[in-house]
Amino acid sequence: MPALPADMATPHAAAQSWSFRVPSPPRIIVPPPVLNSHGVPDLHVVQDGSYDFESSGFKNAEFLQTVTYGNFMTINNMLEWKYEQRRMAQQVLPFLYLGPMSAAKDRDFLQREGITMVIAVRNTMSAQAKLLTSKAVQELGINTRMIDVTGNQELIAAFPRAIEAINSHLSAMYQQDQVRPAQAATTGQVHLRSTPGKVLVFCESGNERSATLVTAYIMAMYATDLIKAIQIVQAQRFAVAFDDSLRNLLLTYETILKAKRDVVQADNRSLGVPGGVRDPSASVESDNGARKGSKRTFDDTYDDDMEVDGGNVHLDYGRFEMRDGSAPFQDRPMV
Repeated sequence: MPALPADMATPHAAAQSWSFRVPSPPRIIVPPPVLNSHGVPDLHVVQDGSYDFESSGFKNAEFLQTVTYGNFMTINNMLEWKYEQRRMAQQVLPFLYLGPMSAAKDRDFLQREGITMVIAVRNTMSAQAKLLTSKAVQELGINTRMIDVTGNQELIAAFPRAIEAINSHLSAMYQQDQVRPAQAATTGQVHLRSTPGKVLVFCESGNERSATLVTAYIMAMYATDLIKAIQIVQAQRFAVAFDDSLRNLLLTYETILKAKRDVVQADNRSLGVPGGVRDPSASVESDNGARKGSKRTFDDTYDDDMEVDGGNVHLDYGRFEMRDGSAPFQDRPMV
């Protein structure tokens, strides 16, 4: 008996056309920012007075409400961007700069802008070769922090310690500036000029790893969503390049931040805080005792999650409600 043709060997056929590529998440499209009446991108970094810094996971960040001077609008360099600017650093926030390795080696830039700390985001191979180091930074006595990763996927684990390093440095500089008037009065000297902390974040090009870190900082400290944070960074440094992997990494980080905020707000609501947002003037220590006693037991969590209806455990039917019910295969017509 002759063999059936390959397409007739089975009684079933694919209901849709198949693709044989590796599955990938949907692309994240970042649209151009909305223009205001003057034709300028309308991008504002908003420091909301009611924002609970505790929910960001960085307990020493309340001082940002003072050092950022409230709300401010970014400079929006994208309309006047010149190709040569890719070799320079740009100011993204009043205290945060983004640029390439060449900016960290530019002594004039470091002195002119008053950079007090640099953060190098580099590959571990570059670290072993002692690359991305700056002689000018060392000679000027500028604080240095290295963030070494073997690949872009490790950036998400590096975000918290990099953000904490930035905040700790800014906080220390802010505290120093607060005691200077008292020191001047004690010594009889003229009050020293204020030198607020300023941080330069850089990588080889200033367009990928360091840009991703600066974007993550804005997302964490200003409760900004992924799309707007990328637009803000790109408005200052038009050369940044967020490929699909970096965008999805930032999307994952956004999910983590939202989960942290939800947990903190739920804990605050259990303490009777209106809206789940704690008063920034309230001390964190005063809540520690109540927080320790408010932890839920496993049995409480299990009872809340498992809904019983008529003796049957309610299953997760919601995941299937929006499916169209199309089958992957269909019967071949009989010839």
